[in-house]
Amino acid sequence: MNQHPHDYALSLGPCPNHEYDLVELQEGSLDAGRAGAVQHHITQCSRCRAYALALGELDAALVDALPRPALSPDFDACLRERIAELAQVPNRTAALAAAEREYASMRRNLGRGLGWRTVLNAAALGSVVGGVVVGFESVALGLLQSFGLVDSGMSSTLPFAIALGAVFAVCGAVFARRPVGGSILLAD
Repeated sequence: MNQHPHDYALSLGPCPNHEYDLVELQEGSLDAGRAGAVQHHITQCSRCRAYALALGELDAALVDALPRPALSPDFDACLRERIAELAQVPNRTAALAAAEREYASMRRNLGRGLGWRTVLNAAALGSVVGGVVVGFESVALGLLQSFGLVDSGMSSTLPFAIALGAVFAVCGAVFARRPVGGSILLAD
């Protein structure tokens, strides 16, 4: 088998405390203070010296073997064109027209507000929920008392009225945001 001399040194490895230092030294990323200490160690240790030499040979072999990336011939022209596109002043007329369309749309949406359909839908839903709540007043009163929301002997009318008002408010807010068509409630 054809084996390079640096393969044996790489397989043997450096001293365990210097492996990363030797790689960083080879890459040129080891700080100057530590680099001096590692260089001194390499002069004293044949194992680390062989490993550092093998790393250098391996790097050189990789540089020779791997293709070098190259830019396409039209790279400069494409880059200049892209920069020119980004540097162009936006079309003032188009931007103004888009802003006016957005403004008109916002005004239309604000003008809709709470229409009669929204109010009727909220009233219908509130009536259904209120009917269910009032229909189960004895059960609901027991539940309210068990949660400590109503004292024993107190009427449940006030909490039910508050709950019904909250239902109306929530329904009004929900249905005000809905599109006009496609409702399954009574007013559509």
